[in-house]
Amino acid sequence: MPKVLVDSDACGSCGLCVGSRPDVFEFDDDGKARAVVESIDDELDFECPFGAISVE
Repeated sequence: MPKVLVDSDACGSCGLCVGSRPDVFEFDDDGKARAVVESIDDELDFECPFGAISVE
């Protein structure tokens, strides 16, 4: 299964990931995105505008 990685330093807190996939992402206490799961069964249907999200 592909792993979901979030670079919190690159995150711009735009909310695209949280709005698109709330089952995978949420905001942390600093307003940055974080993954709430380690891996996903499918691909993400969006691309982070800040390049903070990768799936390996």
